[in-house]
Amino acid sequence: MADSEKPRFWSIFRVPSALILFGLTAAFAGGSLLGSSGTAAAKNPIWKPVLLARDMVHLAFGSDLIGDVYVTQQRMLYKNEDPPPEQIIHAADVVNQFAAKRSAPVYMMAIPTSSGIYADTLPANAPIGNEHAVLRTFADQLSDRVVWIETESWLSAEREQYLYYRTDPCWTSYGAYTAYRTAIRKLGFTAIGYDHLVITHFSSDYYGRLAQRIQFFETAPDTIDLYSYDAEQPLKRVTAVRSNGNQKLTSYYNMEASSARPEAVFRTETEPILYLETKNQSSKDLLLLTDSFGSSMIPFLLEHYHTITAVNLPLDPEAYWRTLPEQEYEQVLILCGADTISAETGLAALLSEPDETASPQT
Repeated sequence: MADSEKPRFWSIFRVPSALILFGLTAAFAGGSLLGSSGTAAAKNPIWKPVLLARDMVHLAFGSDLIGDVYVTQQRMLYKNEDPPPEQIIHAADVVNQFAAKRSAPVYMMAIPTSSGIYADTLPANAPIGNEHAVLRTFADQLSDRVVWIETESWLSAEREQYLYYRTDPCWTSYGAYTAYRTAIRKLGFTAIGYDHLVITHFSSDYYGRLAQRIQFFETAPDTIDLYSYDAEQPLKRVTAVRSNGNQKLTSYYNMEASSARPEAVFRTETEPILYLETKNQSSKDLLLLTDSFGSSMIPFLLEHYHTITAVNLPLDPEAYWRTLPEQEYEQVLILCGADTISAETGLAALLSEPDETASPQT
């Protein structure tokens, strides 16, 4: 189907004239009184219907964009921008320096966000960053000390499945499983078959970061699924590692997570450092350095490792994990989204040693 023929979700003919009139007023009021973003009043219940009407009219009159988020028929996509090439090269250099100082092999998984997988569903003239080029540049700069685990082609091949949330840039648990099946072979293990997994539906009304960012909730909400194995659970002990004292947790899944933030069902969404010990005494110890993409990958990795020290780097900006007692890890896995690699305050800043934090010269 040609770009000009792509179906549009929003059409002026499907919006009542009264709403259009109200929305035009709202657009003027929202722009004049609240500023272009309306963030000062986005959570004010008095202004919410006004802002919603303004956004509906923008969409009805042909706009695909609310703030910096594209709204399509199927999903929301963040309008990312291409970072300077030297910024990506610097991120790869930091990973290379990190790997050079480790005796254990270092593996790198860089995951495209939903914007990278579904960018071609936008109109041809819609500006959006090229994540494929970002990941390719990054991978090409990695040294022989870093084992690159490519996932983009596998995710793209199954993009019609529910791999990514509609309202968040991150992948779903099934998206993580899709990447796990190929990644685990690179790590030296055999993947657990899908027929050995048990799926629990934790939430069916999840609105992710993109919906929250623009305070627009007319797109269908997402479902958060939790995966576990049908055999005996391998997890033996979970500990939150904190600077003010460690705390034992009952499970990796926080089934008490509030409906206001259901993604917190994954412990790494709120705990910067987790130490997970399994019953696999003869297996390896893994250091996992990650971001939100690692949250739904951990349940699959548990089957293969004796211990996993999981660090959510964006939640640990002071790098407390570096002060932990030295441990002989057999493997180090860096798993993060393309957005973390691209950000100026992302992977390069989070992984750098204190004397390596200088930004690349431009």
